[in-house]
Amino acid sequence: MAGTLAGAKTKTGRARAPEVPRRPAAGRGPEAFARYERTRTSIMVGSAVRAARRRAGVSQTELAERAGTSQPSIARLEKGLVSPTVITLDRIARALGTDLVIDFEPQPGARRSGQSSPVGARR
Repeated sequence: MAGTLAGAKTKTGRARAPEVPRRPAAGRGPEAFARYERTRTSIMVGSAVRAARRRAGVSQTELAERAGTSQPSIARLEKGLVSPTVITLDRIARALGTDLVIDFEPQPGARRSGQSSPVGARR
C-alpha cells in the first residue's frame, strides 16, 4: 500500500487532495493537537486504502468480502472516519494482493539518531 495518496476527482477529472484538517492554534492545548493528529492520520490511511483498492480495480463491496468485513466498514475507513488496526490493514492489503509496508521517514529538520546531545547538555 505504499505510494501516493489519492483523493476524489474534481469535475474536470483532476485529482483532489484529501481534506486534512488544519493544525490547531498553539493556544488550543494538547487535547486539540492530539485530536488533529488522529484525524490527519486516519484520513491519510483511508486515502491510501482507497488508492490501493482503485489500483486493484475492485469495488468496496468486493474488497469487504475478500477482507472479511462489511462494505460500510470499508467506506468509513476510506473516508478517514475510523482508525484501523495494523491487523485490519494487513487483511485489506492481502485481500488486494499487496503487501502492507510500514516505514518511518525523518521529518524535515528533525534530529537523526546518533546526533544526540552530550550527556548533561541542554537542548
